Amino acid sequence: MATYSRLIVHAPHEKIVIEIEANASGQRLTEWLRRADLPLNTRCGQRGLCDGCLIELVSGPLIRADSGQVLDGADGPMLVQGCQCCPVPGSDATLQVPGRSLLAHRPQVVTSFRIDVCRAHDPLWQRITLDVEQLADRSDLVSAACETLRHHRSRKPQEVPVEPDPELAAWLALERPVHALILEHRGEHWVLKPDPDSPDAESFGVAIDVGTTTVVAMLVDLSTGQIRNTASALNGQARLGDNVLTRINQCLQKPEMVRRMQHAVCHNTIRPLLTELVTESGITIEQLKTVVIAGNTTMLHLVAGVDPSPLGTAPFTPAFIEHRVLAARSLSLLPPTSEPGPSDAKGIADRSRNLKASDPSVHLLPGAAAYLGADAIAGVLSTGMAYRDQPCLLVDVGTNGEIVLKQGDRLLGCATAAGPAFEGAGLTSGVRAGDGAISHIRLDGETAEPEIEVIGRRPPIGVCGTGYVDFIAEGRVSGLIGPTGRFSDRFAQHPRLVHQANHRGFEIEQCSDGKGIRITESDIASLLQAKAAIAAGIVCLLRRAELRPEEVATLYLAGGFGFHMNIDSVLRCGLLPGFAGEQIELVGNSSLAGAFVALMDSGVLEEMKEIAQRLEMVELNLEPDFESVYIDQLSLA
Repeated sequence: MATYSRLIVHAPHEKIVIEIEANASGQRLTEWLRRADLPLNTRCGQRGLCDGCLIELVSGPLIRADSGQVLDGADGPMLVQGCQCCPVPGSDATLQVPGRSLLAHRPQVVTSFRIDVCRAHDPLWQRITLDVEQLADRSDLVSAACETLRHHRSRKPQEVPVEPDPELAAWLALERPVHALILEHRGEHWVLKPDPDSPDAESFGVAIDVGTTTVVAMLVDLSTGQIRNTASALNGQARLGDNVLTRINQCLQKPEMVRRMQHAVCHNTIRPLLTELVTESGITIEQLKTVVIAGNTTMLHLVAGVDPSPLGTAPFTPAFIEHRVLAARSLSLLPPTSEPGPSDAKGIADRSRNLKASDPSVHLLPGAAAYLGADAIAGVLSTGMAYRDQPCLLVDVGTNGEIVLKQGDRLLGCATAAGPAFEGAGLTSGVRAGDGAISHIRLDGETAEPEIEVIGRRPPIGVCGTGYVDFIAEGRVSGLIGPTGRFSDRFAQHPRLVHQANHRGFEIEQCSDGKGIRITESDIASLLQAKAAIAAGIVCLLRRAELRPEEVATLYLAGGFGFHMNIDSVLRCGLLPGFAGEQIELVGNSSLAGAFVALMDSGVLEEMKEIAQRLEMVELNLEPDFESVYIDQLSLA
């Protein structure tokens, strides 16, 4: 007769019993739970590199698959990694599976980014309930409640304390069978506080990518992870300087510019975006509970109102790169709210609703260095490259081009001053991607006559980044553009070629107002400079690692417009030297993707910190070959 093991599994909404034959007990808990329709979050590929699949061993034994060590629940409940443990033949084990360890969201594609890493459902702000029976120490309800939550949150409880809100004691003293509470992440600890709202009340978080040129915000339902709405705008700082170095130098020369820069991005850019999201989604500002912001190191300094001047001079020391938590109202991200009412027990609900619920925490994600910020770390996490064994490369095409190479356990990164050209800024007919923007251009091989695609099927108003990449690639193939970026003499009499004072322009389309949408030789020069900066960074990083392009398994091409680029155009214009189409994956705005994952799965914050600490910064200005490589990459082969 066969010997069986049993797993008695307590999940958030059900209890199941899994019977296992002795000869099959060597399979890991993640596999048994997956078969029982309880898939765990194994974003690291079941290699024990993350804590996504933590479950509680309540009683009975388990065995470590790697070492054979027996873990016995008789010694007291313990948190274990489901991907590293197996049942013990002939023994029963009782498991408690927290909701945050279940796979709530598989790798997905949305309109602006792709996520290639699993996440749990464990948002930075969440509603919970505690039965009175769960509070063991009735003489000190606050301590009992915090201890209960602390025990269930971490394998190392002392590292993630749960602290009480000042009003928690009065709330718990009220007679009720179940206490409705809020658990909110505050950086190094969680705060447990009363929940005065209905259990069915909707709550939302916002993930934001603060780019040097463009800011994108996304409204997310915290209970489901559903993306409700997105909005974007030009970073208000752009009128004060079109790149990071300009803004740093302005702050260095005039200290009052720090405050002006902060006002431009927080009050004049993010605040209107939040208002737009709330208004268009039919919710109230009080329903916004938490905000996560990714961005380069300079942008996060200016969001926080911290002087970025040290980033402009050697040794380029940032004031902070760690995860920071601030209050939304202190940053002027939200409109004014009413003053709090009395603090007695009867006034708790009014006070919480009017003040606390409408002043969400703002999480600034961790970065690695002065010029390799939280946006790059968010990309390394959201693409899943942090957990891959093969060499892979992340190339984030934006105003500040960030490049990260993973080789074994090693992470190398660099940043290039690409400028805003790929985002359409500073170009004759350049616009951000949106309705009316020409997103793709095809040129006839013989006549160079253009065929265009326009976003939203609206009358064209300009050209966005993907359209410019297409034009350069198509122009080179057709012979319209020569290797130096000048228009070829062969097309000197082309009816669309417009001769201007110092350069020539090619008219793509007529606007409704009669003005032509043109791409000039000056525009092409700006684009080639941006292209050369990124391409040279790739070449130098690969040389540092002694890798050839063909040895890289995957190149993740990121950027606000990177999800919609034509790979053939990218390769033909020389942006990714030496790479082939089958190596490239378009992931879009990986910075925004990382902010979204962090918003919905608080556990990735620690993983982002570890990634940032591991990353080695390569200073391109100290690379002996960078200048010559850059000059080589200015041409169109």
